[in-house]
Amino acid sequence: MKFGMFHIAPWHESRTAEQTLAEALEGIELGDGLGFEGVWLGEHHFSRHGILSGIFSFAGHVAARTKNMRIGTAVVVLPFHNPILVAEEAAMLDVLSGGRLDLGVGAGYQRMEFNGIGVDIEESRDRFSEYLDVMIEAWTKETVTYHGKFVNIDDVWVIPKPVQKPHPPLYVAVSTSPASADAAAKRGLPVILGGPTATMGQASEALATWRARMEHYGHPHAHLDPPVLMNVYVAPTKEEAERDPAGFENFTVNVLAKVGSPARKDGTFPAGYESWATRQQDREIASTSGTRRLSGTPDMVIEQVEKFRAQGINHIFGWFGFPGMPHDKVMRSIDLFATKVMPAFAEKQPAPR
Repeated sequence: MKFGMFHIAPWHESRTAEQTLAEALEGIELGDGLGFEGVWLGEHHFSRHGILSGIFSFAGHVAARTKNMRIGTAVVVLPFHNPILVAEEAAMLDVLSGGRLDLGVGAGYQRMEFNGIGVDIEESRDRFSEYLDVMIEAWTKETVTYHGKFVNIDDVWVIPKPVQKPHPPLYVAVSTSPASADAAAKRGLPVILGGPTATMGQASEALATWRARMEHYGHPHAHLDPPVLMNVYVAPTKEEAERDPAGFENFTVNVLAKVGSPARKDGTFPAGYESWATRQQDREIASTSGTRRLSGTPDMVIEQVEKFRAQGINHIFGWFGFPGMPHDKVMRSIDLFATKVMPAFAEKQPAPR
């Protein structure tokens, strides 16, 4: 199995923004030294949900402070950016990191972020698809010419080119809707699964849908293990694992209740976002259910990971601790997972797909 880390740098009221970013980097550095396969970073804007607004700047700093782990994005929200600039930023990061970039991309979902940046969320799906086409051409062709709905360029020389050929591995964030899995599979791209998709026990179903669509389009997929996000908290005792998160575990759900929706003012949803109608309810159920995270002593977490492995999930990246939790406990959780949980799966073969 593969194990990674996740960070969006949620900004709890007990921290300054500077402390939040510094603690995130300390945890990532620790994970690099302890053998985590990679770290995935998420772009967000305008709320305490996450302050990695300058995601490429942060990722470049991570590249400089780590030696081994891959550096992933989960995700860069493509409709917010000029695709030529994203292609340049990603290529530069791939070069500077020695070919360690995994580029996860998504269409975005927080309407307030779209409003703040001045992009119409109703266009997000179309922009995402067109921008991704432009980026791939920018990486794989000497010069790119493209005339679409949003991009009109001629003979643009995008440099440097990425170290990884034909380009850094691409991943597409999907929800539980079959349409999103189909869109990724049509391009032959692996998916990233997170949020309620994982914590509500829907990850294996979503992966099965994606694999079926990959078969449909004739794309090989047995060698691919899409990453699945899990909340993780490991403590020396069961009592500590249950007690330590008290007062911290609902921070993200509470913030997302205010900002985490693509809904229009009348409560309806843009095309492609219909499955978000129950998303906040799913978050709240996940936050209070026994499936909401990998949690407990190392032995308990090993048992929980094994259940996911049996479902065909062979790549887990963890969001360790909770926003506002004492930093030493978060660091302890990372250490215990790496030294006590990960070795139990070092020699095991991937579960059947």
